[in-house]
Amino acid sequence: MAKVSAHGAIIGTVEYITKARRYMSDGAILVNHGTGWKLHGKLKPGITPADAFRAASARLASRLAQSPALAAYVTALHAACGQGKRWKLHMAISMMPDDADGVWSEACDGYGDNVHMDVDEVAELCRLYRAAGRERCDTMAATMADPRYGARLAPDASRITPELGE
Repeated sequence: MAKVSAHGAIIGTVEYITKARRYMSDGAILVNHGTGWKLHGKLKPGITPADAFRAASARLASRLAQSPALAAYVTALHAACGQGKRWKLHMAISMMPDDADGVWSEACDGYGDNVHMDVDEVAELCRLYRAAGRERCDTMAATMADPRYGARLAPDASRITPELGE
């Protein structure tokens, strides 16, 4: 377990779907998957913590700007529960996106480490997750249809077939 105050001032924190990375003034990068801050790595010499934080923030902002459905899902997931329980809810949704009752039973109906939501709220998160998945498939299909990549989607869009003879 890393002690946050041992690494100087906090430059900034980037929150991903289920984890957070914190950039520290001494060049340390701490990561929290919901169980506390741990040392993830150190910045290379010559890279300032502020530059690394800005670059990571810009990459995440760019990704979320290109995927509005993913941005909506991440926003709703972060609003639904804290860092310590987010992984459990996200994992249940990713395993059963069509079964809101099953997700609720797995992540919300239990003792100890449960998320306080009702089935309707879980169903909305599942809907947002499925929309983000469809958006990702559409993006991949558009990329793979680009002739520069030398492949295309099969007519039934079930697999990718290589371009032959071109």
